[in-house]
Amino acid sequence: MASSSSSSTWKRNGTPEIIIGTTILTLLGVDYYLQTKQDESRQEIMSTLQQTIRNDHQKELRVETNEKSQEQLKIIEPLFPCIVRRLPNLFDGSKSLMGVQVGDEVKVLEERVGPDGMYHLCRLEKTHEGRGTTAVTVGWFPISCLEKLK
Repeated sequence: MASSSSSSTWKRNGTPEIIIGTTILTLLGVDYYLQTKQDESRQEIMSTLQQTIRNDHQKELRVETNEKSQEQLKIIEPLFPCIVRRLPNLFDGSKSLMGVQVGDEVKVLEERVGPDGMYHLCRLEKTHEGRGTTAVTVGWFPISCLEKLK
């Protein structure tokens, strides 16, 4: 009978309800913690996406500005003309004046630009007689390869 009285005491003092309540509260706490972590993760992903969008937008603005400045460089008054006396070896950078040949006349728009001021910003105007058009390119060219016209 001792075992039946201890089992009825166990049921009467609220132990099952305490165990069930503690389990429910623990589950709610774990659920809240996991939801908070998920919200933080979502917020971090949103911040990363917004930063990427901002960076892309700024890059597009820089490209548009660069295209506009290229157009402005095509019509700006040159400082002085020069003749290309030689072509440098390994001259193929993104800002380099392309399509130049020895003997071409280039117009200097800005002096001593680029690394160590070793380049002039030049404009090359080439006329295509067959088409009757003029191609204008702008870029850096080494000062050592140019001869100033008087």
